[in-house]
Amino acid sequence: MVTTINSVTPYDHPMDVNVVMTVLRPQPVKDLGNILLLNATSADPNARGTLSDTLNSTDILNGLLLRKTDKTTGSIYREYKNLDAVAVDYKEGTPVYKKASAYFAQSNHSDRIAVLDYNKSKAYEALKAFWYFNWTFAICVDNTIDDSTVNLSSIFEVNKDHFLVLQTDNISQYTQLNGQNYTIGLSHDLDEPMDAAFVGAIATRPVGAVTWKFKNLVGITAQNLTTQELASINQVHAIAYEEMMGKGQTSEGTTLSGEYIDLLHGVLWVQTTAQAKLEKMLQENGKIPYESKGIAMIGAVLTEVMNKAYEMGIIMTDDATGRAMFTVTTTPREQQSQKHLSERFYDGASFEYHASSAIHTITVNGTVDSDTVLAA
Repeated sequence: MVTTINSVTPYDHPMDVNVVMTVLRPQPVKDLGNILLLNATSADPNARGTLSDTLNSTDILNGLLLRKTDKTTGSIYREYKNLDAVAVDYKEGTPVYKKASAYFAQSNHSDRIAVLDYNKSKAYEALKAFWYFNWTFAICVDNTIDDSTVNLSSIFEVNKDHFLVLQTDNISQYTQLNGQNYTIGLSHDLDEPMDAAFVGAIATRPVGAVTWKFKNLVGITAQNLTTQELASINQVHAIAYEEMMGKGQTSEGTTLSGEYIDLLHGVLWVQTTAQAKLEKMLQENGKIPYESKGIAMIGAVLTEVMNKAYEMGIIMTDDATGRAMFTVTTTPREQQSQKHLSERFYDGASFEYHASSAIHTITVNGTVDSDTVLAA
């Protein structure tokens, strides 16, 4: 933020009515829907010289929001505010530009897009360096699925707090990724970047409020799938972009394990929000006493998070009571071990909730009363 230092006072103008104007500017989107383009190469991304992490005036004017180089791997992470900004580093027609173009064509895209240039052989180290930057969903610029893709998927699976979105025109390749909770598989012609459109259309919409099925993707051609083709796609828990009743829609909303994306996205929201709220509680209080009062404060924060998750549609309503289906439990000081008391460590808090679901298919039984009498 730029601060203007000015000792000059405004003119005094006698008025009966004084209207004070405040300009509200949008805040940067820092949520659980931002995208990262994984741009793998066999060369050193920094081979042409080390780039400064400090942006100059030209960088800023061009729409570059952030640039950071990992000195260990040479990988370069950038965030751009729009497609024109991406085009400065990745010219029109390049694979990165095509993915970014599909992303920004969607109505729900974020206010930024991130790109990671990295050496393919150093994927684990490169992702580790930038794992906790401002992104949650990653797509591969090169849609080739091979052993390195399987290793990449494993990184997401073991961390359980980001999603990898893959795309192929050969769904048999997904059999080697069967069971992955945090990898999403798309089935579509590789000439169209369905993966970027998929994330741009859905990921930044309110967590808990949407299912990932039935969604329209701008600029992506809907497929006329046979019953057998769709059954094969569903069998491997992949997602197609199908034509349904004259309109394009995503065919399902699951990861390659068969778990629903909206459920896992909700789990991630609860996890990250609870962590952030509890950290804020620790930071903003002189101390949290290790007694009933302090333990109650922890329980109150978790209850607040659960109630918010319920409002968002992450947690189910109990039809019998009309209330949210969650519980928060804290155990008293007396039940903590002497070791934990000595180390000021408390692990007596827990919660449980029933995830909200969604209706994806409907069967209606109709009966028609007829006056026609048929001969026996």
